[in-house]
Amino acid sequence: NKKNISITFNGEIYNYRELKKDLIAKGHTFSTNSDTEVILKTYIEYGIDCPKYLDGMFAFAIWDEDNKSLFMARDRFGKKPFYYVFDKAGTFIFASEIKAIFSSGLIKGEVDLSAIDNYLALMYVPPWKSIYKNIHVIPPASRAVYKNGEIKIEKYWSIPENPQTPTYEEAKIKIKELIQKAVKKRMVADVEIGTLLSGGVDSTLVTYLAQQFMNRPIKTFSVGYQGNASELPYAKEASEKIGTDHYTLEAKADLIGELEKVIEYMDEPHADTSNFPQHIISELASSKVKVALSGDGADELFMGYGWYSKYRNIRKIVQLKNFFFSNPFKEHLKNISIFNKKERRGLWKNPAAVNDDIIGEAVETIGKNDARKINLFDLTTYLPGQLLYKIDRTSMMHSLEVRSPFLDKDLAEYVYNIPTKYKMDRHSGKIILKDIVTEIMPKEFVYRRKQGFGAPIKEWLKEKEMETFIRQKLGNSALINNFLKESAIKKYIDMFYKKKNDSVGYKLWSLLCLELWMRSHQKWHE
Repeated sequence: NKKNISITFNGEIYNYRELKKDLIAKGHTFSTNSDTEVILKTYIEYGIDCPKYLDGMFAFAIWDEDNKSLFMARDRFGKKPFYYVFDKAGTFIFASEIKAIFSSGLIKGEVDLSAIDNYLALMYVPPWKSIYKNIHVIPPASRAVYKNGEIKIEKYWSIPENPQTPTYEEAKIKIKELIQKAVKKRMVADVEIGTLLSGGVDSTLVTYLAQQFMNRPIKTFSVGYQGNASELPYAKEASEKIGTDHYTLEAKADLIGELEKVIEYMDEPHADTSNFPQHIISELASSKVKVALSGDGADELFMGYGWYSKYRNIRKIVQLKNFFFSNPFKEHLKNISIFNKKERRGLWKNPAAVNDDIIGEAVETIGKNDARKINLFDLTTYLPGQLLYKIDRTSMMHSLEVRSPFLDKDLAEYVYNIPTKYKMDRHSGKIILKDIVTEIMPKEFVYRRKQGFGAPIKEWLKEKEMETFIRQKLGNSALINNFLKESAIKKYIDMFYKKKNDSVGYKLWSLLCLELWMRSHQKWHE
């Protein structure tokens, strides 16, 4: 047993008890009951292959004094962040958050304009880079070794391409069993566990299963909006059916103040419309529990987003045109872009910043530009870059740990490889998952139109105080005017407020969030 090593670790290892048994059988001794020590001994036993044995969400670094090297790894889906940098003197610095790197006082950030261009397309920075040229990430499912002043990074896992053809019924039974296992292993904790219950099918299923492993009503939390876009009645219906101890919140408070607070906390620009509700639901949940389960990941795995069926339902003539001149994947990228390429060229003072680095290697390897490619994009770009980034930061902001049973390795590998037709058809997604939920909830609940967790941004932007705020922030003293054309920004403000063109709402929102981010992070920048 090599003793000369030490670890720093962020996350949770769900299978640490099983691993510990195996390691004891192999002759290892333990002095604590923690999952942290298990990682250390797994490294001693398996070396750089150790992440393959770990089931959980994690980012860790192990210093090996004997061979003077630092071993680092991140979980498969990228739930936990890992940033690193070399300062001017060549010192290697790493942390979970960029603000920790800055607070060392050893480095300032050099904003990467090409990453800002990716943000203008996606509303987030792709997960293989950061918003700074000089700050790098270890990507999801990757391990790294730092030795003699150099770092080598490689992937240790990618979602396997291994198509299966079970019958629909077989798949349904298997998925039920895998989801149940995924929830069960995430219920292991020495503190009380609750769930974030939005009232959608995903969080309802997770809550239902979690309640099976509790001997008292589980605490559930939901947030809604004033007005008609509220999912609160559905969350309440699910809570009553399952028998939970339910807490709700209506998001109407000091919108501008809370928005500024959450953007300041985020190390990188990120304009997802549910950042704000995710922050306040985390705040609510953390006042009652330390850990909460969520339904995140189900839409990505089970093809739940409208965009899957969108390309199947476009007019025949457009389909024909796409067949010759485009493809579903290209169309998908167009559909999700906030500012398309032409619009971005019109925004930048220096159009050289415009780039296409939003796809990622995993997606490039798939030849066919069909639903599977869109699905892989969702799992490897959107999920870590947008969704998991948001969940991690808004929960850590309130010291709440969020666990996502759908992002279980065994479940994900199975669901990714079953026939697409079990997941989506011409009209909707998550077919097999919704079918499972009808065993616990009425059909009207399961098959209603999805509203999503995003805030009613366009309505919010129309409020008088928001208009004043936008005109003030995006006016002539805006920091983004340093690299974007003031006239182009003004054009979008006028289109929305003067011409009442709602379709530019998200563009305006993205520019506002970028400006607020620049203002609150200016102190760190070169």
